[in-house]
Amino acid sequence: MIQEPTILIVVFLAALTLFVPQKYFLIPFIIAACFIPTDQRFVIGQLDFTVLRILVVVGILRMLVYGENVYIRLNELDKMILLWALCGALIYVIQWKDSGALINRSGFLFDVIGLYYLFRMHIQSWEDGKFVFNLLACSAVILLPLVIIEWSTGCNPFVVLGKVITNVRGQRFRCQAAFPHSIMLGLFWSTLVPVFIGLAITEKRNVLYWIAAASSLLIIIASASSTPILVLAATLVCLCGFNYRQYAKSICTGLLLMSIALHVIMNAPVWHLLARINVIGSSTGWHRYNLINQAVQHFNEWMVIGCRNTESWGFGLGDVTNQFVLEGVRGGSITLFFFIMIIYKSSKTLLRLTLLDIERKESFLIWCFYSAIAGHCIAFLGVSYFGQIKMLWYIMLAMVSLLLEYKHSLENSTYQNLPVDISYAAL
Repeated sequence: MIQEPTILIVVFLAALTLFVPQKYFLIPFIIAACFIPTDQRFVIGQLDFTVLRILVVVGILRMLVYGENVYIRLNELDKMILLWALCGALIYVIQWKDSGALINRSGFLFDVIGLYYLFRMHIQSWEDGKFVFNLLACSAVILLPLVIIEWSTGCNPFVVLGKVITNVRGQRFRCQAAFPHSIMLGLFWSTLVPVFIGLAITEKRNVLYWIAAASSLLIIIASASSTPILVLAATLVCLCGFNYRQYAKSICTGLLLMSIALHVIMNAPVWHLLARINVIGSSTGWHRYNLINQAVQHFNEWMVIGCRNTESWGFGLGDVTNQFVLEGVRGGSITLFFFIMIIYKSSKTLLRLTLLDIERKESFLIWCFYSAIAGHCIAFLGVSYFGQIKMLWYIMLAMVSLLLEYKHSLENSTYQNLPVDISYAAL
């Protein structure tokens, strides 16, 4: 189940988690996410421990042994995430009514609460957050040569560490590196590009971030997948709208009204537009449209406690490639509501923060995080997250939670008009 070279790496990362200074605590998590295939895991009975779960266990053990528990005052976003996770897990168990479902959702809760709150406890200032994105930037630069090897030869270098392959579509290699799918590889880095650009523009030592952004772009191209390219394009367009951020609410309202108008006048539903997306050829846009369409038509099946599978909805629809639909299928409309509220609260927090009386470079950097969250939201329409990208999503939410505390401080005029490198650290 787990290969010998990977065992050695896991032991090394576990030792790092236990013994490195607290400010370097998140290094093993970033390394594991970027460079260890997700199929590598220990199975004990019915319990499934991926590498990230093992590191969470070791991290909790470290906190208990060293007494490093950090008090966190739960804010609105923290509570929404907790409600989403607990509600989804409870409804899923009620739906299946067996021990397998209980074990499955226990693992889900362990991932969400374990990873999210470890990040939350160790990203207590802007310097902590910048350190995490420094690690991710370095990982992008280190990963690029390995992806280029896979791109040029069709042989995945990470095969020595786990079960990974390189698919071919339309005579193109679809690189996936250590990730479970080429789309996940591309999305992981496409949602980081706006953050790298923001740091490159606002930080003094910016060469690393520009190189990381360029490396991410090449990795996205090597993934040969439409969804990451579309997400990257959308985030870059969003970045260009920084000077018009005060109109963001009006623009979103206008897009919503336009979508409703198109839905009324089109012969097909407005989400049929997804069927027409084909950036690199051989895309599965029609499948994504059909999945949403069938979810709407079968709303009565999943609205209360979800449904066990979606295979009866149509050919190939057992593969739920839409995070919003997946939330409804697994946890009913209540879980879907909490998931949407997490996105809404995150976007609203970042947007309002950029409009407060703060320095322009600080405002732009926060806008870059807003663009990244928007990128994740767009990605949710075309995929359901699995593998390492879940960790990145929790990191982004932990950063938004930190910025939410900063927003409250600014609104209370506690740290207003302080420089960017001081104001975040002062939280």
